[in-house]
Amino acid sequence: MSLTINSNNSSSAINQLGHTQKNFASSLEKIASGRRINKASDDAAGMAIADILLSQARGMGQSLRNANDAISIAQVADSALSQSTDLVQSIRVKALQAANASQSAESRQALQSDINSSLAQLDKIAQNTTYNGQQLLSGTFSGKEVQIGANSGETIKLSIASATPGNLGSPALGNLSEVNVLSQESAQDAIKIADAALEQIDAARSEIGSTQNQLASTINNLAATSTNLLSAASSISDVDLAEESIDFNSLKVLTEVNAFALAQTGKINKQNILSLLQG
Repeated sequence: MSLTINSNNSSSAINQLGHTQKNFASSLEKIASGRRINKASDDAAGMAIADILLSQARGMGQSLRNANDAISIAQVADSALSQSTDLVQSIRVKALQAANASQSAESRQALQSDINSSLAQLDKIAQNTTYNGQQLLSGTFSGKEVQIGANSGETIKLSIASATPGNLGSPALGNLSEVNVLSQESAQDAIKIADAALEQIDAARSEIGSTQNQLASTINNLAATSTNLLSAASSISDVDLAEESIDFNSLKVLTEVNAFALAQTGKINKQNILSLLQG
C-alpha cells in the first residue's frame, strides 16, 4: 500500500484561510470605523465620488457661514440706521419748532445747538458702525461680494448707502450738515432737507431688508443642498452596520472552519509522514 503527502490540500487550505482572514479583518475595520470605504482598494470609484460630494458639502458649509456673516452685517447696519432715523426725526421736530413765528433769535439759536448735537451723534454713528473693522455707514461699504456657493463666482453683492450728515439731504437745498434754523425761511428748508434724509435712510433700510431676505433664502437652499450632499456621500461610503454584522459573523465562523480544516490537513500529512518513515 502506497502513501502520499497531499501538499495541494494544505496549500489550498492555507490560501483559503488567508483570504477569509483578510475579509474578516476588512469587515472588522468597516464596523469599527462605520465606513464601507476606508481606503481606495475598498472601492476606488466610490471613494472618488464620495470625496467630490464631501468637498461640495464642506464648501456649502463655509458658504452658509459666509451668508450668516452677511446677515449679521445687515442687522448691525439696520440697527444703526434705526438710530439714525430717530436722530433725523429729532432734527425735523426742532426745525418745525424753529419755523414757528413765535420763536425768538435766542430760542432759534438754542434749537440750532440741539440740532448740531444731533448731527454730531449722527456722524458718530456713521463713522463708528463697523463689522470686523469695516465701516458700514460711511459710504465705503459698497459692492462687497459675499461667497454664497461652493464654486467660484457664486456670489451676491452687498452695498450699504452712506448715512453721514454730509451725504443725507436734498441735492437742491443742501445736506443735513448744512442745516440751520436761525431764520424762519431756513427752518422751512431744514424741514425739507430732513424729509429727504429720512427718505434716503428708508431706502437704504429697504435695500438691506431685501438683501437679508435674499440671504435667508440662500441659507435655506444651502442647508438643504448640503444635507443632500452629505446624505449621498454617506450612502456611498458609510457601512450598513446590520448587513456588515451578518457578514462579520459569517466570516468569523468561516475563519474558524478554515483554521480547523488546515489543522486537520496538517495532522493527516503528519500521520502519512510517520507511516512512510516506519515503512
